[in-house]
Amino acid sequence: MTSSTVHLVAHNPVAPELHRHAEQTSTVGSIVSRLRRELSSRQATAQSVETTGALQAEAGTQIAFLSRCVVLQAIGAAFLAGLWIAGLASKPFQGDTAALCWIILGIGALGIACVFLQRWRDVQWIATHVVRIGLLGTVVGLIIAFSAAGQGGSSSPEEIKPMIAAVVNGMYVSLYATLLGIAVNLWLKINLRLLGNFHG
Repeated sequence: MTSSTVHLVAHNPVAPELHRHAEQTSTVGSIVSRLRRELSSRQATAQSVETTGALQAEAGTQIAFLSRCVVLQAIGAAFLAGLWIAGLASKPFQGDTAALCWIILGIGALGIACVFLQRWRDVQWIATHVVRIGLLGTVVGLIIAFSAAGQGGSSSPEEIKPMIAAVVNGMYVSLYATLLGIAVNLWLKINLRLLGNFHG
């Protein structure tokens, strides 16, 4: 008698479906993860292109601003050179007016440095207050002139000559300080007008 053994294999119809579903899920998951990687790399590329484009546009704007600024300052320097050749630019820096005129000129140079740095509020502030320093020079010059005139009480021409020279010297201080204050103010306002709104 032969013994026959029957092996019962449980046939589970759900197992192949689960296996197929797991394969599909892993395939879909890999596709989704690949799509995510591609999208993130494209976004990173787009962001880097946008950043590069913005940096190039900003660099182009800066170069255009600096070229305009240099041209404008060269025009001002040519005008000053013309005045110097004519002998007019050196007159404020002679005699008693020199210290105050150098102060006003130094403040003007500081204003031009602020123009190059595009610090427009500082340019506006310096332009406003350099005129006040020029007016301060006007007051100082008039005080010098009137104090010299107040000392005179003689009718001798030899004593009147130094008094008149002191009055004229005080008027020089007054007028040159005012002239330089107004000139520096106008130049800073021109820079502010032509270059301050450069970026729109």
